[in-house]
Amino acid sequence: MLTTSLDLDKDGVQKGYIDVPVSLDLSAWSNQRVPIYSFKNGQGPSLLLLGGAHGDEFEAPVVLSNLANGGIDAANIHGQVIIVPALNLPAVMNGSRLSPLDGGNMNRAFPGNPRGSATERIADFVSRELISRADVVLDLHSGGRSLRFLPSTIVPMQTTETATGEIRALAAAFDAPLTVILREPQVETMIDTEVERQGKRILATELGGSGTLSQETLLVTRKGIDGVMRHMGLMAGPDNCDTTQCSKTVLVDGFHHYVYADDAGIFEPLAGLGDRVREGDAVGRLHLVDRAETAPVAVKARTTGFLFCTAGQGLVRRGDCISVIGHPVD
Repeated sequence: MLTTSLDLDKDGVQKGYIDVPVSLDLSAWSNQRVPIYSFKNGQGPSLLLLGGAHGDEFEAPVVLSNLANGGIDAANIHGQVIIVPALNLPAVMNGSRLSPLDGGNMNRAFPGNPRGSATERIADFVSRELISRADVVLDLHSGGRSLRFLPSTIVPMQTTETATGEIRALAAAFDAPLTVILREPQVETMIDTEVERQGKRILATELGGSGTLSQETLLVTRKGIDGVMRHMGLMAGPDNCDTTQCSKTVLVDGFHHYVYADDAGIFEPLAGLGDRVREGDAVGRLHLVDRAETAPVAVKARTTGFLFCTAGQGLVRRGDCISVIGHPVD
């Protein structure tokens, strides 16, 4: 089982590593040392901040690195903040969604396996040692290379309305431009399920994408983290927003919200992020540039609502998600 040199029960500021021993073709006794930080000041709520589950999502590693290196004064918090800026470190250093060590998708590896691959062992450590200590997990994502999002908080639908409501309150405190209440199509191996199983609360994000980052998305991320910390009582001050009506809220609860490419080609968007579209509207055109006899094909919305996610790059392949449309929630 993986270990860390940090004493996570100790007050003060600690900086160290999660040791991930692996045997590689070019490095027989390698240790993929994943940075971890703890800021603790007495008893109080505990927040786990995770970034870099996918290596082509850059907002979280940057914001959490800044937060861990001068952005938090342990004397001014009440409780504990644990930060892992680059959870899937091999993927982050490779700039790839999946780990180059084992092809593992960190957010499809939970609850993990102490005898498994590097990705599964990191997930096991998070489940055993970090989620178990947290009241709230803030799992920071963006669209990576393949998707681009209107900056959003993601509220995973829970088994009880009370739990979902508590996470919606965290989303209001984060105060991103959009809140998405989401029923994931493959939730069984995601961190969401493990956090709920342990009786904790998880708020996720999708903050931009296309394999880039911007000042806007960095600001939304940092402001959101501060808002969650104030909402939890870790820091003094008011929430960014004290109701669930501050940002627009949409629901995604089935495959009819998603539009997939039926062929390989270049996707031309005809609707922008945040636009309202109707079922049957053309949200884009797919250009089959390898076929002289085929005109561009309209890509149509399968439901009515707000477009909040689109293809992150021009070239798409059959089966790629190229649009997601959420139903407005009052």
